[in-house]
Amino acid sequence: MQKKVQEKRKSPRYGIASIANISFPDSSEKIEAFISSISQGGIGIYSQYKLEIGRDIDVRISFLQTNGNEEITEIIPGRVVWVKNLHQNFVIGISFSTLDSIRHANLLNYIEAASQGMA
Repeated sequence: MQKKVQEKRKSPRYGIASIANISFPDSSEKIEAFISSISQGGIGIYSQYKLEIGRDIDVRISFLQTNGNEEITEIIPGRVVWVKNLHQNFVIGISFSTLDSIRHANLLNYIEAASQGMA
C-alpha cells in the first residue's frame, strides 16, 4: 500500500520542524497542526481535528531559514486530499494549489536545501 501512495506523489517529501496554522476561506475557523513532511506538491500534517477531503484551505507555515537565524512565514492555498485515523488524532495530506517561485521563494529554497541534505 505504501508503494501506491509514493507512485501518486509527483515530488519527494522531506522532514520540516514546523507548525501549520490552517484557515478556511469559507469560515472564520482556524486550527493548528504539526507538519510531518513537505514537498513542492504539498504537506502532511498531524491534527486533533478531522478535515474533510476536498476542502479548500490556506496553510500558514512558519519555519527557520536554512541558516537557522531567520524565521520565515508563508501562506499557501491548498486542498485536503486524504485523511487517516491515528489513535484519536488524524494524519492529513494536503495538496498545494499554487507554490510559485515569486511568492514562495523561501519555502522552495528550504525544500531544495532539504533535497540536498542541507536543511
